[in-house]
Amino acid sequence: MYGKLLCMETLIHADIFFFITSIFVVLLIITFGVSMYYIIPIFRDLRHLSEVARKEGDKLVGDIDELRGAVKEEGTKIKTIFDYFIGLFIKRQKINKKKKAGIKKDSNQ
Repeated sequence: MYGKLLCMETLIHADIFFFITSIFVVLLIITFGVSMYYIIPIFRDLRHLSEVARKEGDKLVGDIDELRGAVKEEGTKIKTIFDYFIGLFIKRQKINKKKKAGIKKDSNQ
């Protein structure tokens, strides 16, 4: 009699285990489905953004190639313009330093 009771107890434990496992698997599948419902649109947006970035990057490369060609063709003109602006910037720095030095001399007296 004790053997039959032990066997029945083991079956009850196995049934409880499989019931709990089944509930857990169902909840896991539902959670996975809901998360995929929200994650898939995010992946679609990322794909769209990467396509846009790729297209714009290709355009940027083309623009840089055009700029490089223009610089090669008109390099001396651009160098002259660049030197002019650099000269203005350096002159302004020298003038500002002289003004600051004059202000410091006036404040020290």
